[in-house]
Amino acid sequence: MEIYNGELCATYGDLAGILTVSAIQHRVQRDASVQARKACPGKPALFFLHKLPLKSQTEVYRRYPDLKAQAESKPFVESIEPDGAALDFYQRHQFGDGKYLPTDKQTEYANNAAVLNAFRLVLERSDSQHRKQSKRCISKAEFWRKAAQALPRIADTFPHTLPENPRRLQEKFNQYVREGYGALITGKYGTRNAAKIDDDTKESLLIRLISDARNLDNAQIARIYNVVAETQGWKTITGAAVGVWREKHDLVTAGGRLGATRFRNQKSMQVKRTRPELPLLYCTIDGWVAELLYQKVNERNGTITYTNRLTIVLVLDPCINYPIGYAIGERETPELIKAALRNAANHTAELFGRRYRFNQLQSDNYGRGNLAPVYQIMGEKYTPARAHNAKSKVIEPFFNQFNRKYCQLCKNWSGFGITSNKDLQPNSEFLNKHRHDFPTEEGCRQQLTAFIERERAEKRAEYVRLFDKLPDERRLPLSDEQYLLTFGADTGYRNALEGVGLRPTIGGIKRDYDCFDPKFREYAHVRWAVKYDPDNLDHVLAVNEDGSLRFMLERKHVQPMALADRREGDAEQLARVQEFNKQLENDITERLALANNKVEQLFNDNPQLDVATRLLLCDSRGQNKNHKQTRRLQAHEIEDIEAIEIATVHRPALQIEDEETFNLY
Repeated sequence: MEIYNGELCATYGDLAGILTVSAIQHRVQRDASVQARKACPGKPALFFLHKLPLKSQTEVYRRYPDLKAQAESKPFVESIEPDGAALDFYQRHQFGDGKYLPTDKQTEYANNAAVLNAFRLVLERSDSQHRKQSKRCISKAEFWRKAAQALPRIADTFPHTLPENPRRLQEKFNQYVREGYGALITGKYGTRNAAKIDDDTKESLLIRLISDARNLDNAQIARIYNVVAETQGWKTITGAAVGVWREKHDLVTAGGRLGATRFRNQKSMQVKRTRPELPLLYCTIDGWVAELLYQKVNERNGTITYTNRLTIVLVLDPCINYPIGYAIGERETPELIKAALRNAANHTAELFGRRYRFNQLQSDNYGRGNLAPVYQIMGEKYTPARAHNAKSKVIEPFFNQFNRKYCQLCKNWSGFGITSNKDLQPNSEFLNKHRHDFPTEEGCRQQLTAFIERERAEKRAEYVRLFDKLPDERRLPLSDEQYLLTFGADTGYRNALEGVGLRPTIGGIKRDYDCFDPKFREYAHVRWAVKYDPDNLDHVLAVNEDGSLRFMLERKHVQPMALADRREGDAEQLARVQEFNKQLENDITERLALANNKVEQLFNDNPQLDVATRLLLCDSRGQNKNHKQTRRLQAHEIEDIEAIEIATVHRPALQIEDEETFNLY
């Protein structure tokens, strides 16, 4: 079902069981206006629903009670794509006090930007289509009414906090178009809605509503939940709070909600694409169970099994099918996927002198909820493939080629796959005979690592040559701070700043780190989580609890006690620390002097304040008595002046014979 030329239309599939194909075609022969659009590649034939028999219309509306709302929201839902540039903007946004946006707000604003981008795309397409057909463009009021009605359905798969009032939504969109990403940043961070769901009963009710097979949207679930909450005396929640819990319990509730979606994704048509011409324009990531067997001893009973296989998560650049990153493990996990992306980031530094991000990154839907922020950091644009559609991923043919080129030549090769031709599989008798020659897990890892490194070596020179042609605007550096924030390991503890700096325990060893940014020492009260790269401990990243403060730290240089033990670089590092401390003391002295001057000016302007006398507050030069004397003399001068003014006013009434005497008076 979809809206075509402003009318609700149905396809042959939508009318299955209601009208036969021959009946529909017979009706079209009698009245050609029944058919809204003829079938063409990628688009099915459409028929105006209001021109079908009334009985058929009634059956369609009975079968699809929310048909019109669903059709109107479909263009908006299908146009939404995660915006990696938005997430990068909100991660970098810094306030005047040096703080960053909290991590949850970064994701919220990025989602809102992606939804508004989709609205802009749908509006432009609609106007363009109407102009081509010489028709009037859809009225803005009608467009934003439909957009607002689509928001609850969008929230089912893409949580957001945009206003559902059409006028407020249009105002927010116009502000976003004028001001960009910054327009979505407000001074309000909301309330902790999750705190309202504070026991198992409330959480169970919410999980039951979210997992309902009718796929209720966030607003509907909030209304139903609030009916129960009011009778039980619980706090009520909003649709945005439901969105948070929907994401948190996505695994538990997915079975009841996504059956039809999985079916549609499996049946969709794939788009034929060309390979990128230059490196880092497009990369794809996927996991593969390698077709190499290894032997493993069961620790409980000592039994040896020979059917074990390892998993490779590979990041592939289809430009020349270059394996830019990889990680090997027992099974595909989010940690293994992050390890492969981390390997890719570090390998770009080996090839090109510094770490780079991808212009576009594609992955499957495994772990998409937890890994989406990582994908959006490594790729400026993140475009996940449709679920269960392996044909859309160019990495699948590469795995088959890799299997034939390297793995098939090994004695422990297990075959192509259970669905392959049995005649092409290895001889099971041969495998059983030579199973004792299978490598151990470590040996199998070494096999796969050697194959990937050999593939890299064959294509490295060509890959570097093509990178030299990549335009500067397409080269997206990955900073050390972003790298550690995304891929850095965590010590698991929080450390406070000491006199010697930050002293986290890494690898069982206390290590000293410090920062030459003076602001770092202003947060001595903060306890810091330390993120580090196990392969390079020269620099670490200190992050506070909510992610609003981040500082890059470097390993402290250890100075020898004896001058005779000094080596090259010791003097420079010592001078660097001394210069930092000198500048720090100067800055503090200037700030204190400025504060003292302001206080001194306050007392001078307000003589009635004797706080300085009682507390003996000194000025910036350490003086106190001088100011007390000055204020006392100033008081006497004021009294003398007042006396002279009084005498001058009453002079005609005084009987003074000697003018000189008067002057003395």
